[in-house]
Amino acid sequence: MIEITDAGYTIAAISTGLSIMSALVRKAVLDMDKMKEIKEKIKVHQKEMKLATKSGDMKKMQRNQEDMMSLTMENMKLSFKPMIYTFIPFILVFGWLRDQYGLLDVVASVFGFNFGWFWWYFICAMVVSLTVNKVLGVT
Repeated sequence: MIEITDAGYTIAAISTGLSIMSALVRKAVLDMDKMKEIKEKIKVHQKEMKLATKSGDMKKMQRNQEDMMSLTMENMKLSFKPMIYTFIPFILVFGWLRDQYGLLDVVASVFGFNFGWFWWYFICAMVVSLTVNKVLGVT
């Protein structure tokens, strides 16, 4: 049912390593408390916007919308911070993977589904990332 080639094991190991590295960088760089605080403020502004919309207070709605947009931008800035540290390693590794395994049609076969290098990497990365992020509390 499950057949993984040597290339598939190598890709799974690389995927696991990059996923763990990415999660550790996120854990070290992200200010989770600040992000949580921003999300709570956004929720408050969303509720106030709904109330303002129902009451027809367009000025209050617009003010809340502007505040919400600025909070969203701040949250995005915080969440992009880890990319500064992980972008180059990912680009280098993906280039190497493509050069090494790009011509292989199948590196793993699971329950009748055949996966090339990219999709096998993607599946392995998703499984590992979900697990590691949950363990480290970086969700």
